[in-house]
Amino acid sequence: MIDLHCHILPSIDDGAKNTGISFEMLKEERKQGVKAITFTPHFNFNRIDVDDFVEVRQKSYDSLMAVPGVSDLGIKFKLGCEVYFSTKLNETELDPLCFEGTNYILIEFPTDQRPYGLRHTIVDILNRGYQPILAHVERYPYFTEDPQQLYDLIEKGCVAQINSGAILQGDKAALRYIRWGMAQLICTDAHNMKKRVPNLKEGMRFVKKKYGEEYVDWFEKNAVDVFKGRYVDEPMLKKPKKILGFWL
Repeated sequence: MIDLHCHILPSIDDGAKNTGISFEMLKEERKQGVKAITFTPHFNFNRIDVDDFVEVRQKSYDSLMAVPGVSDLGIKFKLGCEVYFSTKLNETELDPLCFEGTNYILIEFPTDQRPYGLRHTIVDILNRGYQPILAHVERYPYFTEDPQQLYDLIEKGCVAQINSGAILQGDKAALRYIRWGMAQLICTDAHNMKKRVPNLKEGMRFVKKKYGEEYVDWFEKNAVDVFKGRYVDEPMLKKPKKILGFWL
């Protein structure tokens, strides 16, 4: 398995506070069966510029790699980030914000209201040859209330990600997106070892029990494709339908 969204890098955001916690999280990822990880610390245009962020991220990564035992875990690592949505994405060189060696960029939206310029900005990113991964799509009420909006973005080339924790908590939106094939990735979004822990194995086990092994195989293949910078196929995508006021 591969975890493409986590906050394990130390002392850089609201994730791991130090290298000790980071190492414990990595050991748990390995215990869960994770063989590769993309580190995705938060990036926000309003807080730091791209060059400074890249420098801080590298220092955090180097400090983690210097911890005895990390290299013995047998996990492959890549650098990335979770970009908080901004129309500044239209005017920014995106390569430093993408998953290392790929054209995938993880983007987080505000949870309170649909941001201005969402569709225009995402289409611009796609037209420039990048593939947005929409982080934890189960959190956005404007998508859950009108899943057609999310479906349209996926059809245009976006990849939708849901959190393993949401699945384990029985989040209705997350489960609907799985059923419709409107979630192509499952990640941990792990922040610590207390409340937001590495739990990919448990999430996949839940999916297998509820939807079958075919879905698990598909999710795992998608994660491998993203990690290697390949195109994600979406044969399971189904258009949501509204009947008698309910999305089915």
